[in-house]
Amino acid sequence: MKLLQLQNYDELSRIGAEIIIDEIKHNMNANICLATGGSPKKLYEQMVQQINEERIDISNVTFTKLDEWYDVDPKESFTCETFIQENILDKLYMQPKQFISFVSNALDIDLEVQRIQKLIDENPIDIMILGLGMNGHLGLNEPNDELTLPCHYAALDTKTKTHDMADGRNLEGGLTIGMKGIFDAKKILFLVSGDKKEDAYHGFMKKTISTNLPASFLWLHKNCITLIDKEQFTN
Repeated sequence: MKLLQLQNYDELSRIGAEIIIDEIKHNMNANICLATGGSPKKLYEQMVQQINEERIDISNVTFTKLDEWYDVDPKESFTCETFIQENILDKLYMQPKQFISFVSNALDIDLEVQRIQKLIDENPIDIMILGLGMNGHLGLNEPNDELTLPCHYAALDTKTKTHDMADGRNLEGGLTIGMKGIFDAKKILFLVSGDKKEDAYHGFMKKTISTNLPASFLWLHKNCITLIDKEQFTN
């Protein structure tokens, strides 16, 4: 793992955007997996700005959504779908076929997660953007006695239900890329920033592996770059 202690959230976002842009420039067919929420938001803003200003060709790039709340209208303001559409896709010229996305209100959960698993098996993820969750989750791979390999439905942990993006809704579960998809990614960009994550951060920095802290498994990934907002975690 390459671990970078950066001065603040702005620097984390700038460095993160540079890594993504470099990936696109060196691989015009890149499949980029997108986390949502506060940690990557400014990174995406800078990424989009640079793509547009430099007129970078993204006609063969694919974006893949990491996870999604389940049994909600995808057009609701709090969904991962809306976040990605508003912060990335609406600001870039892309075809619908360039976006792989869980359908949040799919009638058959099993078929939906199998559909996404097949798509990422056929088009492996080149770089996956992950953020540290308050409880140490990765996507919606929640702390548990066991972790699930393929894409799956996940019951939400109590802390996840209080996530800012949940917007006070009574959410019970979500669809997520599993640990296999995470470890199959050729490169991971792990963003460690945000409020209420001190316990998860200190647990991660112990460098011990536990299913009760899914993020700890990233120490085992062959090519993980971790960006830490030093201002957020002063101790």
